[in-house]
Amino acid sequence: MSAGRGGRRYYSGVRASVTPSGSGGRRACRWLAALVAAVWPATAGAQSTGAAASLLAGGTMDVRWATAPEIALSTPPAFDQETAYLTTRDGAVLAIALDTGAVQWRAEAAATFTPAVGGGLVFVTTAGGVRALAASTGRVVWEKALPGRIAAPPYWDTGWLVLSFEGGDLAAFRAADGALIWRVPLGAVAHVPPVPGLDNLYLGLADGRVVALALADGRLVWTQTFDGPASGLTALDEQVLVGTVRGAVASLHLTTGEARWRFRTGAAVVAAPVADDARIYVVAYDHLLRALDRRRGHLKWRRALPHRPAGGPVVTGGTVLVPVFATEQQGFDGRTGSPTLKMTSAGEVAGATRFRVGGRASGTRLTAVSTEGQLIAFAPRVEPAPAPIEALPGLAVPEPPAPAQPPAVPPPSPRSR
Repeated sequence: MSAGRGGRRYYSGVRASVTPSGSGGRRACRWLAALVAAVWPATAGAQSTGAAASLLAGGTMDVRWATAPEIALSTPPAFDQETAYLTTRDGAVLAIALDTGAVQWRAEAAATFTPAVGGGLVFVTTAGGVRALAASTGRVVWEKALPGRIAAPPYWDTGWLVLSFEGGDLAAFRAADGALIWRVPLGAVAHVPPVPGLDNLYLGLADGRVVALALADGRLVWTQTFDGPASGLTALDEQVLVGTVRGAVASLHLTTGEARWRFRTGAAVVAAPVADDARIYVVAYDHLLRALDRRRGHLKWRRALPHRPAGGPVVTGGTVLVPVFATEQQGFDGRTGSPTLKMTSAGEVAGATRFRVGGRASGTRLTAVSTEGQLIAFAPRVEPAPAPIEALPGLAVPEPPAPAQPPAVPPPSPRSR
């Protein structure tokens, strides 16, 4: 798990090889290709520049590369702007160039969770501690043995590395050299990705508490207790959104933790809620997507999903996408909830997708993990410029002759009358 102030990554070796599209991932490739070809024109406008313009004009996305079928990922990948970092079942960490799929380096490390990435380092947790690798080369920058077992993926934020331990302690280290800054007993594991906001770190604990800690010293700022663990947190400018496994979404004040509003769903909330400027989008296991008012939390609209959700919602470019365990996928208009996209293919969705913002216009724009465990990269299709048509194709057909004109009939003479 890794993040900066503006976002998060919470993904949980192999031989260094890639293939244009491995046979084991073709079913997922077909679904993803259909998804991107239909969805990207609606989503790219909010995330990129030149690539979005061509896709809005009707472009499609093709598989650029995929890891070989025999490569077995042990956790979902971690990313920075240019590279994907893979942990493998044979005890390695691989750095793969996002645009080409080329292996940049391989380091031996039996990772227990998805690495965290930030500040030019890749942080790998192992059974005995944590190791920081140089993101550019994979060499070990520092390594630290730790008492106790790490219980969740590591988290990086603006120079801090945060680790949650099985006994319920939370510790913050200086990311540059691994020096311990603070360690606090929380009594429960932080089991969902932390989210930063203001000068605080917000955590959902396995015992149902949501806490805010001062990032500088680990001091407890506030606590709120729910009747079940959080399924995901989202920090906005004015509030922390909490989805719970007991079927509720709550809005808490960022600085005080006081409840602002609460909305009941019909089943457990899937992952973390997401938001745009006006609405909050929530998916629950009652197979419903709901849009709530961002300020007051009242229901704006709801729509039934065609199948069981495979992950939380993604909102971009005015479209809300919800992956489902099926071949048919649906997108919805964020303002009205009206269906805007519908796709069908032969393969079932894997769930883990990541849109890439920035980079070359023709480079990798989307990555995903297939149902068979391959990392697949998609990029805009490069089409040749259309050439002017000099002559229409086909055989020339002669024009038919003009019909013969009848002979002129002279007018009758006066004598014939």
